[in-house]
Amino acid sequence: MLEKVLLFDLFVIIHVMKKEATLESSDLGSKLSSILGSIARTTVKFFKNIPSRVQNYIRRKITEYKRKPKRDSVNKVYVLVGYATKEHIDAKYNAERRLIILNRGLLILIFFLLLFISVNAILPHINTEQYKDMFGISTVEEVTRNDPFTVPTSVDPASTLPNSTTVQVPAN
Repeated sequence: MLEKVLLFDLFVIIHVMKKEATLESSDLGSKLSSILGSIARTTVKFFKNIPSRVQNYIRRKITEYKRKPKRDSVNKVYVLVGYATKEHIDAKYNAERRLIILNRGLLILIFFLLLFISVNAILPHINTEQYKDMFGISTVEEVTRNDPFTVPTSVDPASTLPNSTTVQVPAN
């Protein structure tokens, strides 16, 4: 606001100088006094209007706050303005939700596509024979065949036991 006052002062100075330049009988003192008088009037007017401007600003903010609808949750509260209806607002909300879901879905799709492309680009350059030799595993069947925790399902567990011998327990 102060810039506006200074620009206005500058405009007044130029205007006064043009006006007084036409009057050839004016002396420097009268030009200077008219310029300083103009500056003083605009500055006084600016400072007189400050309290009313502050008061209007505070009143405007208070009325804006009072007119806002109360929010009971974190959800957005829509204010019906003009010819808007509840159906229009619901349609707008549903459109926003659909866009959010679509954005998330597209981001997930892009992530999996990048993962798939990077895996397909890297796999041909990996020497899998080196890792087979390093870990001592050539096939998945070899890993499952040597698994000590698996129980064969086609064979009866009792028949896999060696020939049992009877042990006699002494009677007391």
